[in-house]
Amino acid sequence: MKDIIITAGGKNVTPSELENDLKFSPYITDAVVIGAKRPYLTVIIMIDQENVEKFAQDNDVPFSNYASLTRAEAVQQLIQGEIERVNKKFARVEQIKKFFLLETQLSAEDEELTPTMKLKRKLVEKKYTPQIETMYR
Repeated sequence: MKDIIITAGGKNVTPSELENDLKFSPYITDAVVIGAKRPYLTVIIMIDQENVEKFAQDNDVPFSNYASLTRAEAVQQLIQGEIERVNKKFARVEQIKKFFLLETQLSAEDEELTPTMKLKRKLVEKKYTPQIETMYR
C-alpha cells in the first residue's frame, strides 16, 4: 500500500503493477517506475543479459559488452516494444512514456539491490537523477 506514486496531475499509480508486468518480459530483469510529482511516468530498466544477448546475436546486432548492448538501437526498440505491450493494459495516465536502460549490471553486492535482488526505488531515483531528468526534458 505504501508504494503509490502521485503524479503532478494528482493521479495515484501503483508502480509495482507496471513493474511486475514489465518483468514478465524475458528481456527485462528489473524495472523501477518513476513519476512522483511528474507529468508522466518513466521507467529505469535492467535488461536480462542472457536473453538480450541472444536476441542481439539472432538479429545481427553488434555489441562488445553489456553497456554497448543497452545502447544498441535494436535493443532500445525491443524494450520499447515490451513497454508498449504493457502499456496496453493500463489507462493512459498509468502508461510509461519514456525509459532508460541501466548500462551496468547490478549484483547482490550493489547498494541499489535488496538481498532478494529487487531494485531499491529511492536509491535508484537518487543515483540516476541526471538520467531521470533527461527523460522529463
